[in-house]
Amino acid sequence: MTELKKDNQGGPVITPTGLRRVLKFRTVVSTSTGLSYAAVSLLGCIQLSYYLKGDSGWLAILISGLLAFLAALCFSELNALYPTAAAIRLYMKEAISDKFSLIMTFSYILTIVAIIAADSYIIGKAITYTLNLPDWASLVWILALLGLAMGANLKGIKIAGLLQDITTYSLLSIAIVISLIALSHNNFQLHSPFAAFSDPGNLFNAIAVGVFVFSAFEWVTPLSEEISNIKLIPRGMFVSLVLLFVSYSLFTVASSNVLNVHDAGVTNSPVPQLLLGNAALGQIGIWIMLLATLLTAVMTFNGGFATASRFLYAAAREDTIPQIFSRISISHAVPYMSVVALTIFSAVIAVIVFITGKFQILILVGAVLEAIIYAVAGVCVIQLRRRKPAAERSFRIWGGWAVPVATIVIFSVLAILASIITGTSGLMTGTPLAITLLIFLISGLYVHLIVPRLRAAAAARRAVRTKRRPQ
Repeated sequence: MTELKKDNQGGPVITPTGLRRVLKFRTVVSTSTGLSYAAVSLLGCIQLSYYLKGDSGWLAILISGLLAFLAALCFSELNALYPTAAAIRLYMKEAISDKFSLIMTFSYILTIVAIIAADSYIIGKAITYTLNLPDWASLVWILALLGLAMGANLKGIKIAGLLQDITTYSLLSIAIVISLIALSHNNFQLHSPFAAFSDPGNLFNAIAVGVFVFSAFEWVTPLSEEISNIKLIPRGMFVSLVLLFVSYSLFTVASSNVLNVHDAGVTNSPVPQLLLGNAALGQIGIWIMLLATLLTAVMTFNGGFATASRFLYAAAREDTIPQIFSRISISHAVPYMSVVALTIFSAVIAVIVFITGKFQILILVGAVLEAIIYAVAGVCVIQLRRRKPAAERSFRIWGGWAVPVATIVIFSVLAILASIITGTSGLMTGTPLAITLLIFLISGLYVHLIVPRLRAAAAARRAVRTKRRPQ
């Protein structure tokens, strides 16, 4: 159920009545951090280290983090203008067009599911590696973790938020401590920590991968309707980027310091975090990093379901997907059908990734899609400032158009780079671009063929209800 109002520019403001504002600042930070801190992101750290000499991977992490900060500023202003579960959908619609925003929104959801699927594969491999189990056994664990995340989300956003807090802050602590222990084996002596600048071409490639490492921090914005104070979102994203930089940098430097990140056995391994744990503390380190990997699973699945389900819930409210996805449980105020559907879809994709073993391509495809989203965010900031200059914003980027223009240019270039590099697995050049275009094609066909039918059916139902209403 929604209440439609008009803003001071005459545009629609959607005020939902079904969700509850119960989330605090610590959960904003943990959700933003946890959604980015997936197990597949650790593989991204190894992949970007592959391009650079010595222990200089942290420079790519630093530059990627600073660029992510530009995107965070754009998302903060846009979310301040549209603080709803449908924010991304609404500001792209108002700034560009309805069909464009739908295509990008559904592509966004596919990205979330793809990351969950890649993470599932890595987690399964981590379990079988540690316990020396047959491959099929990891599927049981994957489905169990997906079920746990679904159960937590169905119990309500407050429970899901608490689970996100515990897992995120525990993972950060474990990853930082293990990285420091690994570095202590060489008395914290680094090997050419600034060597990245000697090869600008590979540095750019590493930064393109680094976009994926930080990706998803902005996925906290769909929880806007359930956060106690909307102003907490920008602060939470900024703190999240700092925490991610510290943890990713230490992991990257430690891995390149004690492992041979240029060896195929490391760069193509789905469990580099376990290799680092082994180098740091032997078998105990492997067990500790397995725990950390399981924590990333809970964070990615749990947080991904929480945000993506709000996307689907908001889409169903405006008749772009079937109405069944707008149903909210009375006891816990959760869009339960969206959560269940995402669990099933993620499980199917996870099985496909498990069977094919093609997880590395998802890193590059994720980098392309995220870079495109960030560039589009910059475009939306400029367009909405022109179209709605007087609209109330609780956050506004300083410096005029400098930040959004820089965001557009930089992330457009990085999207092109990520779409043509092959990564560490010898993929055919342009494979990430081809898959990205396929995702947009699927979304585009859905928007052009299915959405009009759903809207027509919804209009017909409303007409029938109006005709039956007593005069």
